[in-house]
Amino acid sequence: MTPPFSFLPPPECEKPYTVSQINEGLALIIESGNTLVWVEGEVSNFKHASSGHCYFKLKDQESQVPAVLWRSAAAKLEFEPEDGMAVSAIASIRVYTRGGYYQLDVHRMQPSGIGALWAAFEKLKAKLEQEGLFDEAHKKAIPAAVSSLGVITAKGGAAVRDIIRVVARRAPQTTIVLRDVLVQGEQAPAQIAAAVADMNVYGAVDCIIVGRGGGSVEDLWAFNDERVARAIFSSRIPVISAVGHEIDFTIADFVADVRAPTPSAAAEMAVPDQMEGRRYVGALMQRFGSWAARYFQSRREAYARLAASASMRRPVRMLQEARQELDEARERTMRALSQRYRTGRERFARAAAQLGALSPLAVLSRGYSVVQKESGETVKEASQLSHGQRVTIRFCRGRAAAEIREVEQ
Repeated sequence: MTPPFSFLPPPECEKPYTVSQINEGLALIIESGNTLVWVEGEVSNFKHASSGHCYFKLKDQESQVPAVLWRSAAAKLEFEPEDGMAVSAIASIRVYTRGGYYQLDVHRMQPSGIGALWAAFEKLKAKLEQEGLFDEAHKKAIPAAVSSLGVITAKGGAAVRDIIRVVARRAPQTTIVLRDVLVQGEQAPAQIAAAVADMNVYGAVDCIIVGRGGGSVEDLWAFNDERVARAIFSSRIPVISAVGHEIDFTIADFVADVRAPTPSAAAEMAVPDQMEGRRYVGALMQRFGSWAARYFQSRREAYARLAASASMRRPVRMLQEARQELDEARERTMRALSQRYRTGRERFARAAAQLGALSPLAVLSRGYSVVQKESGETVKEASQLSHGQRVTIRFCRGRAAAEIREVEQ
C-alpha cells in the first residue's frame, strides 16, 4: 500500500526541502495509518506544566519515547504518576513538527499490574499516616445507644442485606438510613466521599457504616482513594469501615474510627443486642430486689430492738431530761457569749487608745500645726518654700490660708 505522501529523491526535486517540510512530511507518513497503540513502560522525568498538561518519557531497558498527557486526560487519572513507576497507556503516535520528533499523546494511563496498585496504596498510606489521619487521638467512640444508623453502600449488594439482617435480629427498633452509591469503578470514590459529607449535613444518624462486600483488589480500590479517606476523617459522626472480608484492608479502614472485618460485624458493633440488654436489666432488678429485702429486714430488726429498750418504756422521763439538758446548754451559751463580749470590748478600747496616741490629730491638739502646699504636699523644711508662695496651715480645729513673706533656711 502506497502512503499518501512520500519524499522525492534529489534528482527529481526542483529545490531543497525546508526543515519544516521534512517534519510535516514525516507527520503525514506516520499519522496516515492507525497510530493508536497500547504501550507499557517506566515513567521518567515526569513534570506538571502550569497549563495542566503533563510531560514525561516512557522507557524500557533499551529505548525511550517522549509522551504528553493533556489536561483533560490528566484530570481523569486515579493515581499520581512519579518517576520509576511502571504504567500501561493507551496513546496515539504523533509528530511534534516544531521540535522535529515524534511523541505519544496519552489518552488513558494506569499503573501496571497489582504491584503498581500496591505501590500506590503504600504511598498514599504513608502520606496520610504522616499527616496524622490514622492517629488514635482523632478516633471517635461509637455511641452506646444507636437509634438511627447510616449505611453507605450499594443498595443491591450483599453488604446492605447483611446489615439489615443483623440489625433486625439485635435491635429491630433501630432506623436504617441508606445512601446508595457505586462501590467500584471510576465514579465510586466521588460518590462515597459525597455520601459521607451528606450524612453529616443530614445529621440525624448516630453512626455511619461505610463499606461493601468482598472482591478483588481492583474491586475494593475505591476505598483506597484519598477523597474517601479525607471525607471519613472529616466526619463529625463516628464511622465504621466495613470493606470486603476479614483479610482485606483499605485506606478507609485506617482512617475510620472503627474497622470491622465484615459488614455483618459492623452492624453488630453499631447496635447492641436487645436480648443481652434485657438480660442485663433483669440481673440488675434481681440484685436490687435482694438488696431491698435485706435493707427492710435490717430496719425491722432495729425497730424491734429500739421498741424493746428501757428508754422507750420511759418516754416522759426521757423528755424531761432532754428539756433540762437544753436549759443547761442555753445557760452555758449565754455565759460564753457574755464573756466573749466583755473581752472584745476591752480589746477594742485598748486598740482605740493606741490609735489615738498615734493619730496626727493628737499632735495638733497640743498646739502644733501642719503646713501644706497647694498641691497637698506637707512642708517639712523651709527649703521647700519660696517667697510669695501660697500655703495652707492646718490646726487641730480648722485651717487657714497664708502667703510666704520670707524664707529663712
